[in-house]
Amino acid sequence: MTTTPSVIQSSFEVHSPEAASDQWRRLAGIDSGLEAVMSALPSRMRLAKDEPLREGKAIGFASTTTLDGPLPVPAGVSVREEVTKLNHLMVARTFEGPNGAQVAACATLIEVPGTDLKTVDVFVLESQDGDLLNAKELVVASGVLEERDGWWDALTGCLGRDCGGVCLSAALTCPKVNWAAFLICLAGRCGVCVLKCAACATCDCSWWCKWAAGCCDQ
Repeated sequence: MTTTPSVIQSSFEVHSPEAASDQWRRLAGIDSGLEAVMSALPSRMRLAKDEPLREGKAIGFASTTTLDGPLPVPAGVSVREEVTKLNHLMVARTFEGPNGAQVAACATLIEVPGTDLKTVDVFVLESQDGDLLNAKELVVASGVLEERDGWWDALTGCLGRDCGGVCLSAALTCPKVNWAAFLICLAGRCGVCVLKCAACATCDCSWWCKWAAGCCDQ
């Protein structure tokens, strides 16, 4: 029986707003979905023509998980490079809409450095009246933002299932005045586990990422 190597190191980093903005621009250069989300936001937020978006802090989190040996490759799968680590990044630009709506344009990236194994997910989280835990999740379809289920439900479900009482308490009690305050508080109190859950929501149970991110049922 093939044995999965052991994790020998897991890092976690909270980006400054400036660094998070830099990461957003970097991802925008490799995935057109980030530009599409920004183009669709004004209409979704019911802004008048030429009315600027009311932007708050950009936020970003990153992690790297490293194995003590190469990950076994499933039969029938061909990869040129060994899988020994996984990088995960989440960045978000936050906005306030009419009547206090709180909006976060989000991009997540999981990748195996040195390989073509990579997944990018781009979406919007939208909440009303401070109810961030039950936020709507939106993606661009035919140029407009439409609701979907999946990533946010997977992350919040993972927090309660895999991260223990501290993270569940943080999800319930962290300030929900806006997305930046809530997500920074959540990361500060849960550390690497909240980012693992974010990676789990992005991974979609693929062989090359589920060893580090877990397997969230979306």
